[in-house]
Amino acid sequence: MITLERAKTDKQIQQILDLQKLNLKKNLSQEEIETQGFVTAEHTFDQLKHINDFENAIIAVENDKVVGYAIAMVKEAGAGMPIFDGLFETVDSLFYNEKPIPSYAYIFVGQLCVAKEYRGIGLVSKLYDFFKEELKDRYDFSITDINENNPRSLKAHSKSGYEAIHTFYDKYTSSNWVIVLQDFKK
Repeated sequence: MITLERAKTDKQIQQILDLQKLNLKKNLSQEEIETQGFVTAEHTFDQLKHINDFENAIIAVENDKVVGYAIAMVKEAGAGMPIFDGLFETVDSLFYNEKPIPSYAYIFVGQLCVAKEYRGIGLVSKLYDFFKEELKDRYDFSITDINENNPRSLKAHSKSGYEAIHTFYDKYTSSNWVIVLQDFKK
């Protein structure tokens, strides 16, 4: 039985990192990248613990093992990590409902990943439903970016209620990214 909860222990943080490592684009074959999707950001334990100290990640757990996660990241927690600079800079320049995004209380999804053997059972939507339920009292929406060459992730986010609001080129990753937003008030 899969349960959803907040990551609170060093063991859970390490399991998130283990799952992240298995799904990093650089560790996958081209076929896996195209059919299964991938994650780009690679964290150290200290970086992820720092992010988690601000706002605990959402995790899917089965038999005491993390099988999926959505990292909840406030901007301050990701500061100093170059992989997020382009996203932060771009988001700061955008508007939502005719208001500058920085005027809202919002949370980034620092990364989402589901273990290969748990894909296709609706776990992304369940993670995001729990994410929204846990955070809707403190934030107006969540926002993240998806590599445009990751159609599986784009589809999963759209299915989970995220809407594309902008596309930008990130020089750090030399890729185009689609910024998506899920309004917690809808």
